[in-house]
Amino acid sequence: MNLHVTGTQAAADGFVCRATDSLWTAIERALDNGFGLVFVTGGDGEALGRLTLGDLRQALREGAHLGNASLSGIVRPGSLDDADSPVAPVLDARRRIVGIEKRPGAAFLPVAEPDLSHAELRNLMDAFLSTWISSTGDYITRFETSFAARTGMSHGVATSNGTVSLHLALAALGIGPGDEVIVPDLTFAASANVVIHLGATPVLVDGDPLTWCVSPEAIERAITPRTRAVMPVHVFGRPAPMTEIRDLALRHGLFVIEDCAEAHGASYDGQPVGSFSDVASFSFFANKIVTTGEGGICVTNDADLARRMRMLRDHGMRPERRYWHEEAGYNFRMTNLQASIGCAQLDRMDAFLNMRRKVHEGYEAALGHLPGIAFPPPMPSRHAPVTWFSCALVPAEARPRLIEACRQANIDLRPFFHGLSSMPAYRRYARKCPESARLSACGINLPTSRKVDAQTTARIAEIFASVLTGGGG
Repeated sequence: MNLHVTGTQAAADGFVCRATDSLWTAIERALDNGFGLVFVTGGDGEALGRLTLGDLRQALREGAHLGNASLSGIVRPGSLDDADSPVAPVLDARRRIVGIEKRPGAAFLPVAEPDLSHAELRNLMDAFLSTWISSTGDYITRFETSFAARTGMSHGVATSNGTVSLHLALAALGIGPGDEVIVPDLTFAASANVVIHLGATPVLVDGDPLTWCVSPEAIERAITPRTRAVMPVHVFGRPAPMTEIRDLALRHGLFVIEDCAEAHGASYDGQPVGSFSDVASFSFFANKIVTTGEGGICVTNDADLARRMRMLRDHGMRPERRYWHEEAGYNFRMTNLQASIGCAQLDRMDAFLNMRRKVHEGYEAALGHLPGIAFPPPMPSRHAPVTWFSCALVPAEARPRLIEACRQANIDLRPFFHGLSSMPAYRRYARKCPESARLSACGINLPTSRKVDAQTTARIAEIFASVLTGGGG
């Protein structure tokens, strides 16, 4: 395999530990460099071997951090030459590390992976050592307050995942049997599932060709006397026109529940998504811009609604009267451990958004000239989207071949969601949604992480070109 030098000595510093360093030093450095490994050097600076996070985890389980243990007792001789390493050291004549080379394709590149650093690790250890590991603790309060402020809302109610945050919002608003909730056809199934689980009816609406989100006009056509709420989804980080949707809902006396799972940091009319609604829901699943592993949150400006959501989240108990249940509630609580990770992630959110934007720009530069490839259309100036996954539209008949060709090269691609109307679970609610069907058939998600650089995008472009021009796949 040809190696391409992409690092300098400065870049190598984040990958190098001394043999006398501690296990924790290596763990934090392996997290911070984003590749999950470090190279260990001896007293003369010569390279001794490689340690992956897997090696370091095993050493930690075996107690290698105790006493005066150092990396010299852990590193494996000869491990510098591991063929599956995504990076390799550049050595001088004295075997000192002078740079880092990347090995595109040597290791599997997932379509998404959580971006974790020493900050998340330290917070997590702090929460663990506090012994507040369940649904009470300082990190819960800090995360709820900080995230709500980031979205321009007054109250945050953290939950165990994004799906139940939607469920909690609808339940707190009293949505139930006989009610209709307008939901986009192009969305992850959770948006419709929570409506169904509460006994209400999802009314599926097609997306707009420009924004890919529901339009006010489509919502208005779907309103009936049974409509109680509308649930716009900011799909793939692209904000729906929320000023108009909010005004429409006010005219018709409808609740607005924003599903912001894929759009942390996006805005419309200069206002953060999540701040236009009665309640907004965010997800913190591992592939989201900010993650807590699993997790979600409801944000609102209504203090009474926030109190009701907190009660329902905790089995319907009144907080001032323990074990007194006002109604049959849920166990939708986030743990302090999850929130500790979320606090560190929130501190790094601007860096995540910047990285994802640059990754998408790299794909546009590398793939934009290829026949049949289209990127999401630019949004009008009132919309400020973010990149969740970098995504593109490809010829529907070529998509399976593109996914398979990339899989053979150790690169993970994913198709878009299926439109809800196309699936058996939602047959009784199905409507004709041609735009949703088009995007579902053609959309493809590209790897979006800090591992993606110009080499990666060039490699994917080469594979795409081969498949699309009939040269491979």
